[in-house]
Order: sequence, then structure tokens, then C-alpha cells
Amino acid sequence: MAAKHGPRYNPTVATRAGKSGEQLVTRDSDIRRVLLANLGQKYNDPRHDLIVEEFGCNAARADVAVINGSLHAFEIKSDSDSLERLPGQVEAYRGVFEYVTLVCGRRLLERARTTVPDWWGLQKAVYKGGQVVLRNIRAPKLNPSQDALALAGMFWKAEALACLRKYGHKIVTSRNTAEEVLLAMAECIPVPVLTDEVRQAIKVRGGSGFPRKSTQDDDSCTIESTALVSHSPDLSWLLSVQCQHRLE
Repeated sequence: MAAKHGPRYNPTVATRAGKSGEQLVTRDSDIRRVLLANLGQKYNDPRHDLIVEEFGCNAARADVAVINGSLHAFEIKSDSDSLERLPGQVEAYRGVFEYVTLVCGRRLLERARTTVPDWWGLQKAVYKGGQVVLRNIRAPKLNPSQDALALAGMFWKAEALACLRKYGHKIVTSRNTAEEVLLAMAECIPVPVLTDEVRQAIKVRGGSGFPRKSTQDDDSCTIESTALVSHSPDLSWLLSVQCQHRLE
């Protein structure tokens, strides 16, 4: 959940729990710290694994994304959060990510699991011995409904044109608007190929996510930079063969 959309916590819940002496409620920062540490241990090959915070896609931002042989989003909902934006996030992530995992505090877990699709993975965040622990409830499954236009929207205009030419499509040029180029990509290039090209493009940029709307003459599409967590300063790895995303 992006900070730009307001506070990450529900102050009423946090205050009530603190005064009553009940079990500590989790906060976004608590969960995020543990999640990033876990992902950093699991996906630690700088030649292939890229971990990005606040990764933008469509009208939403995933709290954490892992880009290697797959596109995998992790959405955090702590005990201090609300689920107000979750339905919109479900739709935004559906178009782009191959896998999504919800990392949720115990207070919202049962409500949240009725909101997310069955193919989303679930992790429960609880306090144990004074520290946040993430417990796997179900593993994520492959997204059955990625969207070609949503994937095309992850490219800069120049990248999109290069990708179209790579696969022999010359129906648009640099004189076309970014929107026209994106539509051409969505119509001409299959979803699995678009997904591969998105992963490579993000790696080459060093982790750029979504954000900026283009103008008609702008040589971009809809993407700017986001906070990079981990990538190697040696950019030679960007041209290496992708590894398969390890879900187990």
C-alpha cells in the first residue's frame, strides 16, 4: 500500500489495542521489514533477482515486487490497515503480475481472503516472542488472466517500438502516440512474450515501476522510477538468461 495515498495504519485500532494491553497489532513497517529480509534470503542471486518496493502498475503500487523469471507482487495489509483499496488492487495486479501474495495481519485475514482470488497466495503476519513472523497459509498459483494491454502499459514508448520491431511488426512508428503504440503491442504480441519482455525491460532500467502519464509527443509511456531494494551494480547480468522463479 503506497504512502502517497495516506496513513498506513488505522489509529483507532492501534490506540485501542495499545491501551487495552491486548496482543500487539502489526504495522506495515513491521511486516515489510520481515518480508524484505525473507525475500532477500530466498532471491539472492544478483544476476537474476530484483526486489523492488512500491512497484507501480496501472493505478496501484505493489508494496514489494520480485522480478526474475516471473513477476511476483506482495501486498501488505497489517492489523492497523483497512481493506478499502484491496478490490482495486486486485484488479490492477491481475493485469500485470504472474503471481501475487497477500501478507496480512490476523485482524483482517478472514475478510481479506474472501476478497482476493483463489490464485493469490496468503501469508499471515503474527507476533511471536515480540517479533513479527510470517506464516504461509497457501502458495500462489499462476495468474490465469493477465491482460495484454496492461502489460503493454509497462513499457516506455521507445521500448515498445523496439519490441514490436524485434518481432517483425512495423504497423506503428515513433510518430504515433504512446497510446497507439501500446495498442499495437497488445494486439500483435502474445501475453507470454509480453511478460518476458516486461521483465527484461524492468531489469534493464534497474527496477522502474509505473507512474507517469505520457503526452502525445513524449517519448515515454506510463513509467517512471520506484524505490529499488536490491540489484547488482554490475549491469552485465541484465543480459543473462532469466532463471525460473522459485515458488517453493
